[in-house]
Amino acid sequence: MSATQVERRPLRAVISFTAKLAITIGAFYLLLQHPVQSSEGTTVPALQAIVAYLPQIDAATFWRFALLAFVVRTTGMACSMLRWNLLLRGQGLYFPLWHVVTTFLIGRFLGTFLPSTIGLDGYKLYDAARFTGRTAEAAAATVMEKGLGIVGIFLCFLVTYPLGNTILGSRAALIGWLTIPVAALISLAFFAALLHPRWLLWSLGLFSSLRHSRVAAFIERLHSAAAAYRGQKLRLTVAAGLSFFVHFFTAVTYFLTAIAVGAHHAEFWEVIFASTIQIFATVMSPFTIAGEGVREIVQALLLAHRIGLESSILSAALGFWVAEAPTLSGGIFYLLRDTSYRPNVRVVAAATPPEKPLARASSSK
Repeated sequence: MSATQVERRPLRAVISFTAKLAITIGAFYLLLQHPVQSSEGTTVPALQAIVAYLPQIDAATFWRFALLAFVVRTTGMACSMLRWNLLLRGQGLYFPLWHVVTTFLIGRFLGTFLPSTIGLDGYKLYDAARFTGRTAEAAAATVMEKGLGIVGIFLCFLVTYPLGNTILGSRAALIGWLTIPVAALISLAFFAALLHPRWLLWSLGLFSSLRHSRVAAFIERLHSAAAAYRGQKLRLTVAAGLSFFVHFFTAVTYFLTAIAVGAHHAEFWEVIFASTIQIFATVMSPFTIAGEGVREIVQALLLAHRIGLESSILSAALGFWVAEAPTLSGGIFYLLRDTSYRPNVRVVAAATPPEKPLARASSSK
């Protein structure tokens, strides 16, 4: 790699971060300046309506439900930690549980300043590869976790849609017909690929136009990861279940924060369903820092007509800060880890049966 290329990378990173920061600020500006009708019947900016609404929040209710939201959100984070530990062990990488917990918190802390889950995923991969010397195995666990995370959101959507689709009004049936088959197909295709990894390369061969695209690169990485977990169906099933609960507990957190800010009339399944969509938008958005702005906008679009604009924005923001409370401890653990830190790691050979060769019809022609 040339010196010029090395110099360009930090510059590109600075430009990217600056652009995302500007988009984040712009998203909040548009959201908070959006005109809404006040209780007096006048039109005011959303920020002014929120400031006027704050004194109406009961302090005792706020702290009680905010604390409960913290407990539920932490439970969801624990599911994510257990999933990562489970997938690492599937590759023969055994870390102490405390190391997994602190690494996860450090990754979340660093990810606070980055889009989507780049910081968390990147740091966990770096940490596992650094202390084991098994980069390929750590990468397989990372790719598998990423795929299971997305499938977990779709599973949460499929479970909550029938119970909370009333927020969509008269469009609920149409949206259901358009989205449920897609979510179900993606979930089924993912699990089919886990059971038979070679199907991924076979399906890629059907679409020659994709062979040199980013989609093809991701499919090839997913194939390698799935092949690395052959013969571990129970482990992957448990990891998929944990993925569902990661997102379900996160969605429950937003229901509790809605109650905390005074939306006592909020319907449980409506908020859970809306939060599932919001979580997907936040995770997939590469445009803002830590999903800020996107989270509040999507929550407001889906729930403002049910619990009020002020409550929907405040509950989304509070949900973020409830999650940040344990995340901030990651900064402390990051500072405490000096160059002499070495966890007690055990590396064993992962038992994976050999993959049967895929019979290609084209090869016999």
